[in-house]
Amino acid sequence: MMHSSPEAATSLSRALVSLKRVGMYVLCFSLAMNLLSLMVPIYSLQVFDRVFTTRSIDTLIGLSIITLGAMAFFGLIYSVRSAVIAKTIEWLEEHICFDVLTRAVHAASMYPGVTAGQQLREIQTIKNFIASGAPTIADAPWSILFVIVIYLIHPILGTIALISMVIFVGMALLNEYATRKPLMRASSANVQSQLAADLLSQNAETIQAMGMMSSVLKGWKSVYESGLADQDLAQKRSATLQGISRSLRLILQIMITGIGALLVLENELTGGGMIAASILISRVVAPFDGLIGLWRQYSLARDAYQRLNRLLGDHLPAHGTTILPAPKGALEVETLVYTPPRKPAILRGISFKMNPGESLGIIGPSGAGKSTLAKCLIGIYPPSHGRVRLDGADVYQWAREDFGQYVGYLPQQVELFVGSIKQNIARMRENIDDAAVIEAATRAQVHELILQLPQGYDTPYLPGGGLLSPGQLQRVGLARALYGRPKFVVLDEPNNNLDGDGERALLNVLAMLKAEAVTCVVVAHRPTILASVDNIMALRAGMVEAYDTRHNIMLRYTPKEAKPQAKIARAPKASDEERE
Repeated sequence: MMHSSPEAATSLSRALVSLKRVGMYVLCFSLAMNLLSLMVPIYSLQVFDRVFTTRSIDTLIGLSIITLGAMAFFGLIYSVRSAVIAKTIEWLEEHICFDVLTRAVHAASMYPGVTAGQQLREIQTIKNFIASGAPTIADAPWSILFVIVIYLIHPILGTIALISMVIFVGMALLNEYATRKPLMRASSANVQSQLAADLLSQNAETIQAMGMMSSVLKGWKSVYESGLADQDLAQKRSATLQGISRSLRLILQIMITGIGALLVLENELTGGGMIAASILISRVVAPFDGLIGLWRQYSLARDAYQRLNRLLGDHLPAHGTTILPAPKGALEVETLVYTPPRKPAILRGISFKMNPGESLGIIGPSGAGKSTLAKCLIGIYPPSHGRVRLDGADVYQWAREDFGQYVGYLPQQVELFVGSIKQNIARMRENIDDAAVIEAATRAQVHELILQLPQGYDTPYLPGGGLLSPGQLQRVGLARALYGRPKFVVLDEPNNNLDGDGERALLNVLAMLKAEAVTCVVVAHRPTILASVDNIMALRAGMVEAYDTRHNIMLRYTPKEAKPQAKIARAPKASDEERE
């Protein structure tokens, strides 16, 4: 992941800070609910001490009406509090989801293994904790009210209630100490196992074809089981403490009732006071008992918050906002160096220029840095040193929405988005120009292929649905790259999955781009696709090994591979004596 400043405020931390006022409202609602809930023990106290002694039915009816009204109001405030919490969760999700998804996609473009889906699951974890934990946390401070009322009923019972509250607070802190580290390890292992499972599903064909299922599952299982062991340890410790707290809760209730009965027998307390204290003591310890059971959710939410905060604290490029004029296609690369975090440099001091309309082929062995250079040229990867300029403007600091309309890019692995074929070619824009879509498909020579689909251009596409073969996906991706007549086109292994017809169509497209004076960069392993480029750059170990015209580069590199074949072709036939 990218480095971030731990002190920097993120959109998530700012959002939570801005919810302080809402938190005060929830606390006020909880105070009102707890005050109203006092009506139940007060009602019991009055019934036992007043109604039974006076045998007044009118008093009973009056007390019942007042208490029932209070309970109805309690229900109303409870509903309002729940609605406020639900609305708060909705606001929080709307406030941070866009930023989280933006940064997750940006991180995923640079760091393999980062998935936007995982970040959305982190948000869901925080939402679940707020939904279940906010009421319990908001009720906990007001337990002191019940302690005060019990103390007013009798100081001895009040002292017992206060001591019990301190004990339960201590047990909640002990639960945090006992389960924090195992839950942190379990949470980290859970994230890793989810990412590994996503990777398994992405490579399902390879796994099935080569019988790798049992082997790859063993690797996943080791990560999963390590998290499961830590989670089991935390759950056992939490369950033990929960069992102790439940026992203490029952013991406490018996103590209050027993001591209260003793005080009644000694005429220091009324029967109604004993019943009221017994009811109130359960309200004293209930929030803290709930906190112990809630601690696992809190730990998961805390870890999710920290991971999201690291993601949101990552530095995103400060793209410009000025709308620059349409480029002509002049490309200049100035001593380009790219070094990923905590890894050696991939590109080392690359410099070259391209005039508008020129085409360049990039060749080299695997790991030479070809795809990395392609991503730097279109501003996906930020240079560690140097600049990439299109018509003098730094491509990495160009406003993405503005820059994108002048650029076409075809990655090695093409995937379309959920939507129609037409929407994908139009780059998922809202206002689609049908004529521009058809023009792009025609220029990519994929128009006839699309017309053969069940609904033509309106055919819906679902990833993994098997609608298009890899080669067809690549050709539709080429149409997307040509949409809007871009001035600068970068194609990374454009013939990677193409058959003979597809490769011939691609050659025609490259010739067309050259005729239209579109600046074009093509990354290729097979030299046949570079028949129409002006110049070729050979990379090796992240450096330019050669940069010359296509003809000179082919003379320099191709004969080395062709020479052995030529010798074999010219080998003389063996004589009869030699054969004998």
